[in-house]
Amino acid sequence: MTIAATETTFPADEHAVRQDIDQLHADALQLARRTKALATALDHGDYSAAGGRVRTAVAHFWRAAEDLHSAFHTAPPRCAGPEASLSRLCGRRMRYLATRAARRTE
Repeated sequence: MTIAATETTFPADEHAVRQDIDQLHADALQLARRTKALATALDHGDYSAAGGRVRTAVAHFWRAAEDLHSAFHTAPPRCAGPEASLSRLCGRRMRYLATRAARRTE
């Protein structure tokens, strides 16, 4: 079995990177929903073993969607380039966490 490595090129525009992550997140959520519907259909009769395996795949897709969501929020800010300072990136992350904590207490 041969695994071919493909070269990934990142868009120069930070907006494009965040949009790509956001689109992948939406795709993963849609795939999880479609897979869940298939698992529900397979849960009956002779196909129940297949339904269980498909249901396991649903959990993996949901985790992938959560990871992509986290990646979106930890990606460099839209206004910062690849050479952004660590303090700028950390400041953005801290503001995000503060806003999130404030929403939980409301």
